[in-house]
Amino acid sequence: MGRRKAVYTMKLEDIDKSCVPAHVAIIMDGNGRWAQKQKMQRIMGHRSAMTAVRQAVEAAVATGVKYLTLYTFSTENWNRPQDEIDGLMELLIKAVNDETKTLMDNNVRLQTIGDIGRIPERSRKTLQGCIETTAGNTAMTLVLALSYSARWETAEALRTIVR
Repeated sequence: MGRRKAVYTMKLEDIDKSCVPAHVAIIMDGNGRWAQKQKMQRIMGHRSAMTAVRQAVEAAVATGVKYLTLYTFSTENWNRPQDEIDGLMELLIKAVNDETKTLMDNNVRLQTIGDIGRIPERSRKTLQGCIETTAGNTAMTLVLALSYSARWETAEALRTIVR
């Protein structure tokens, strides 16, 4: 007999907004492995995650979360095969281009953290354009962690303190 996963559904009106955290962080992991289990290319798993990201952003805005951080691409991810890295960077560009209007419609500001200097120039320019476009939005801040690591965050904190 197969195991069944429990499915939980909750309506927005069922959520006590006084208990909603101000900051939620999500580590996006396992999309490539999921795709491989489905006999698909790894990049297809990353693409399918975009629906979950959109749903998470919209739910966070609707429930009153002020900051949503998505840990999307760690420094360890630079060790992946180059074609997968290239695919992820192209997916980043596509996602930002496709979702900027949704961010504007939901009054969401985009920010980034991490060693953004390592991100390819075309991806950085696309991100920067969205950051500038959404800069005045106030309902929520969506933070994309890109090329991040604990070591980088510690060093950046120390640089900030020194400044």
